[in-house]
Amino acid sequence: MASEDEQAATAKTQEVKAALRTQQQRGRISPEHLLPVLEDIAVTWRVEISNRTTGTTATVPTDGSIFGIYVGQSACISGAVSSSRIWVNVNGHFPETGCIYPPW
Repeated sequence: MASEDEQAATAKTQEVKAALRTQQQRGRISPEHLLPVLEDIAVTWRVEISNRTTGTTATVPTDGSIFGIYVGQSACISGAVSSSRIWVNVNGHFPETGCIYPPW
């Protein structure tokens, strides 16, 4: 990951966390509620978002959303939000899934 991209991503993480916390408190954690909020923060960067899943094959729906924000050419702000927790991390692209965490 290029250091310039990593720095830009790191600079936005607190804003992303604050926006997710606000949406979580409002009970608006579905992809359709979070996409416009994350797009406002990402501005020119691309945002991907989908429903959270669980289980060994990652096919069982659960509450909340997972997201990835592409920062520059090599960095991501990746994470998830549920009714009880918020995850936000800076990382490089995942070969399988881009900025969204691959199912484990």
